[in-house]
Amino acid sequence: MLNLLNYKTLTFVDTETTSLDVRKSEILSICIWNESRSGNIEKWSTKIKPKRIEDADKEALKICRYSEDEWSDAPNFEDVASTIEEKLRWGPIIGHNVSFDIRHLKAAFRRYVKFGNMVRFGYPLIDTIPLAWLYLDTNRQNLNACREHMGISTDRAHDCINDVEDCRRLFWNIVDKTMIGMYDKAASE
Repeated sequence: MLNLLNYKTLTFVDTETTSLDVRKSEILSICIWNESRSGNIEKWSTKIKPKRIEDADKEALKICRYSEDEWSDAPNFEDVASTIEEKLRWGPIIGHNVSFDIRHLKAAFRRYVKFGNMVRFGYPLIDTIPLAWLYLDTNRQNLNACREHMGISTDRAHDCINDVEDCRRLFWNIVDKTMIGMYDKAASE
């Protein structure tokens, strides 16, 4: 926990994709929040126009509420790649199943950006799924189960802005409980 107290920036991220299969998927939308130690949060998100919509999983498109009309003016991945790289430069990077997001982003960089295989993101990756397993009294750890545990509507699911906001709430909820528990234990000794 001491390293967490010394962070400069926490980066929260979520993506929505056209498939679970990283070899076929494209990023449909991304949200990144950079939270400074002073509590300021720089929020950024965008839809991204898929180039190979014919390869998309129809169920994924339905879950992510994809429509050609809403994505008609969205930028291509190449148009926002440098912004994504800049915003993910600093760690820790926090997400709910964050390795999924990072794998899909790295695949998009390799696929669409010259020298994309050289992109580096901040470190470490902090996944709120195992944190929820360790510190919440829930049988499941998917984001909707965590939302229910915290009294947040599950209607917000699979929108990257809502998912980042709720992941951040989950993270700080767990950190606050953990820190209080550490202080309580230290006080009783």
